[in-house]
Amino acid sequence: IRDGKVEAAGAVIGAVMKAMGGKADAARVRELVIERANA
Repeated sequence: IRDGKVEAAGAVIGAVMKAMGGKADAARVRELVIERANA
């Protein structure tokens, strides 16, 4: 993810969506994952 491979974030986003029962906002989850990875 840190190397600009946003596709790699898909696995993390999928895990979050699964944990949240699909009720999370995928766009927001993606934004947060990328933000945290680049921190």
